[in-house]
Amino acid sequence: MKIVSGLVYAVFAIASAASIKLPKGFIQCKKSDPKFDECIKNALQSSVPQLIKGVPSLGLITSDPYRIASLNIEQGIGPVSVNMNFTDLIVSNMKYTIIDSAHYDPKSYRLNVETHVPNSLLMEGDYEVNGKVLILPIVGKGRCKFIIDVLKFTGNVEMKPVFRKEQMYLEVANLTWTFIPINFHVQLDNLFNGNKALGDHMNVFLNENWREVLSELQPAIEEVFGALFTSIGQQFLNRVPENQIFLD
Repeated sequence: MKIVSGLVYAVFAIASAASIKLPKGFIQCKKSDPKFDECIKNALQSSVPQLIKGVPSLGLITSDPYRIASLNIEQGIGPVSVNMNFTDLIVSNMKYTIIDSAHYDPKSYRLNVETHVPNSLLMEGDYEVNGKVLILPIVGKGRCKFIIDVLKFTGNVEMKPVFRKEQMYLEVANLTWTFIPINFHVQLDNLFNGNKALGDHMNVFLNENWREVLSELQPAIEEVFGALFTSIGQQFLNRVPENQIFLD
């Protein structure tokens, strides 16, 4: 599978941006705290509504809804063999994220997080598709809507220290974001050049076989969420020194 995406948010902010203290409302955690991980979990949970809404002092704008300028999925082999292009894709309902657990190792700079979103995640935008799904050909261009219900998200973040003006900051070196789905609903408008009968049949077919369809699309969707959290996280980390986030 080849996935190419263009996101409206830059993943990395300008490295020379002036540092600031942790904004009011964010929780600082002491590395020596025996309940350090619990503090990290609470800190992340309390930061969700602020980061989603946007923090002007950090250069963060609202990220729910989150707009993806373009996303291309090229799946050449397997039961789902398609070329799908999405534009102006809007992702919403991430603001309902609940942090279930968190672990941070200050020595290796690794963060592991498990979350869930009780509300359905929505992805809406424009699409164009050409290829084959299971045994049926598919072609179309128009509006699309995906509704995803997720049991659990798992995020693994590898960071590294960087130094600017004698202060240490953290930089995201690698981030993976995976999820376990429990339901997936697809609506693709204007399939088969507007042939309503064929289009309705294909949408029913896609939803009856959602597990097989999603198994092929999931890496692209996970990349979208990974890019979203990398963007928000790195923008935050670029402006706030490590010693303002974690206390000795």
